[in-house]
Amino acid sequence: MPGHIPHRLLSALIVLLSLCCGIARAQKPAIHYVVDYDKMIKPLLTSRCYACHGNGTKLGGLRLDSRADVLKGGASGPAVVVGHASESLLIKLVSGAQPGRIMPARGARLTASEITLLRNWIDSGLTFGASGAQAAWSAPLLPRRPPVPAAKPGSGLHNPIDLLLQPYFAAHKVAPKPVVDDAAYCRRVSLDTIGLLPSPEELDAFIADRRQDKRALLAARLLEQNRSYAEHWISFWNDMLRNDYVGTGYIDGGRTQITDWLHDSLAANKPFDKFCTELINPGPESAGFIKGIVWRGVVNASQTTEMQAAQNVSQVFQGVNLKCASCHNSFISTWKLADAYGMAGIFSDRALEMVRCDRPTGQTANIKFLYPELGPIDSSAPRAQRQQQLAAILTSKTNGRLARTFVNHLWGKLMGRGLVEPTDEMDNRPWNPDLLDWLSADFADHNYDVRRTILQIVSSRAYQLPAVGMRTEHSPNFTFAGPVVKRMSAEQFVDAVSTLTGVWPRPATGMRIERGKPVVPNGGSVKFASPPLKSGSVDIDIDITGAEVLSLIVASTRDKIDLAWADWAEPRITGQSGETKLTDMKWFAASTGYGLVQINKSVVEKPIRIDGKVFPNGLGTHANSVITYLLPPGATRFRATVGPDTGATEQANAPTSVAFYVVTGERSLVQARASMTLADPLMRAMDRPNREQVVSQRSTVATTLQALELTNGQTLSQILTQGAERWSASTASPAQLARALYRKALGRWPSAAEAQAANSLLGPTVTREGTEDLIWSLVMQPEFQLIY
Repeated sequence: MPGHIPHRLLSALIVLLSLCCGIARAQKPAIHYVVDYDKMIKPLLTSRCYACHGNGTKLGGLRLDSRADVLKGGASGPAVVVGHASESLLIKLVSGAQPGRIMPARGARLTASEITLLRNWIDSGLTFGASGAQAAWSAPLLPRRPPVPAAKPGSGLHNPIDLLLQPYFAAHKVAPKPVVDDAAYCRRVSLDTIGLLPSPEELDAFIADRRQDKRALLAARLLEQNRSYAEHWISFWNDMLRNDYVGTGYIDGGRTQITDWLHDSLAANKPFDKFCTELINPGPESAGFIKGIVWRGVVNASQTTEMQAAQNVSQVFQGVNLKCASCHNSFISTWKLADAYGMAGIFSDRALEMVRCDRPTGQTANIKFLYPELGPIDSSAPRAQRQQQLAAILTSKTNGRLARTFVNHLWGKLMGRGLVEPTDEMDNRPWNPDLLDWLSADFADHNYDVRRTILQIVSSRAYQLPAVGMRTEHSPNFTFAGPVVKRMSAEQFVDAVSTLTGVWPRPATGMRIERGKPVVPNGGSVKFASPPLKSGSVDIDIDITGAEVLSLIVASTRDKIDLAWADWAEPRITGQSGETKLTDMKWFAASTGYGLVQINKSVVEKPIRIDGKVFPNGLGTHANSVITYLLPPGATRFRATVGPDTGATEQANAPTSVAFYVVTGERSLVQARASMTLADPLMRAMDRPNREQVVSQRSTVATTLQALELTNGQTLSQILTQGAERWSASTASPAQLARALYRKALGRWPSAAEAQAANSLLGPTVTREGTEDLIWSLVMQPEFQLIY
């Protein structure tokens, strides 16, 4: 625990090593390649050799874009002798050792360092990366629906994913292990679908459930929690769409948030084709993705907003990397400068001159989609119409690439490794093409229903297999045997710590309240005291059973903030302990149209949305503000009389109706999930990106910075201190407290050895310091931080 470790650097290293060991559990030692094919060899071959010997061209019968082709050679025989570069024909040709037969035949000769690189590659075993380890691969563009094999007798398999994996496992001699136990599945699926640890009560109920299909029912029930689902998956989409709450471009208006649109789209499970359409041909709420970032100062030509749009749409929705081709013809793929500028032209109000390596070429790019065979873009049409055409082409059922790319992202997110790696390089070969194509076609056939596809995956036996360690995620030797052990994301970790401690961060975005919809899953609601009121008073008597917080709101029917005041006469809470005046209770948070009011160092941020209308200055009990109270346990009813405050000077100038609202719900109304908050030092150390670039995969490797932040960072220290104060205030004995903390953190009781260690930390009498030490030791466990 921060402040209680005498050797903090040693503790940091221990944390780092334990996490690395947890991820790599039961894994063979990593293979260390002398030469990295994808980063060093493929770019060289692409730029210097593939014009004649790659991408479908094989002059002299020679292709160089797969290991099998290189070994096969061409008309002159094998191109290389593995392990013996000096004897290899390829080296003799590029080095000029055979007069009259120097390669490449056109253009400059290879440099000495380039030839040395090829020599080292051959001498070290001619190792290919994930993109070239097997026979040459041509990624399909159109949808493909492979047949689903019949289940083997006695297998008990029904999920098409498992049936499609049967021949794969047989071919790779993989004998799937028994699925994980109920506790492990419950924790895994909860973290993967809604990003939260299951409570001890939820875990107990699931383990006690005797239904055969209880795992699928649990997953479906989790996916029905709209708010929790949205606030988990918004992190993934914020990374992908470069959306954040603060950062570069927001101050000067050169960047626009899409948070409200994104949250609503996820909560509503908007069909993915519609989701894409509204991003590419956007309205005001979703325009930020295409608008991009207007960088300050002088920037490279490849970072104009039009080019950003071309790069990001291609990467996120087509699995195509255009970044190199935005400066020059790509060295690592077949994409050309004209392709990138043709795509960028769709998002431009003017014809774009191509700029190569920041030097104007004097040539104007023809506007086109990356795959013109799927449909034309009218270059003479206005920009908005071109974007509409692009959205239609991209989401057409004939474009199988859209579904493949997204399904690959889903599989990678849930399984720890994509069917194609990296997940946004879709021209690389999938480890199971039939599985990818079937999932993609099924996704499109069912109206691009994202949650249905997630349910399909997490209900499969493949998802329920024991997790395996992995050191080299992009290894060409990868064989699927089960999900990969994953680190919790920064947001998952912070939420897990908050679940354990009861200490939640404040939201970066406004409280959102909409008529007729639950404010929180499975409970709270918006209560309307009366129709809008112009004079007189209203008696309120409402059921608040199960609510944790209660907010009082007065809304003027006009947007100005000083139209109406209100008196809440003797509001009272009835509960197990009788009746309590609300005015005698502690205010949890408040905000006002006149500025934020800090109470107990916490605020409710504005704006607020009610009935689909946004009140940018908030609403309220008092000049359009919100006051929120933490309710005592067992609160059942709220009673009050409310009406205009005749003593307020503004009242005489307010010929307008007033509506009174009471909002009940969970603490999440004012205590936010980490995904909805600003990045703090802890989350940044845990690899939450700044979102100035598209991030499709976060690193899962533990770093020294993370270890130092976890052992000595103030952010985590403050959370643990507050959490320890809450836990140590209970009347539990040290043994009872240790058992409760273990159950809450790890979903199990402590072993005898763990109980003894916990009791030594807590001491004979529970103290805040001892409790803090125990909580810190629990959150440092790989069992806590990893998803097995």
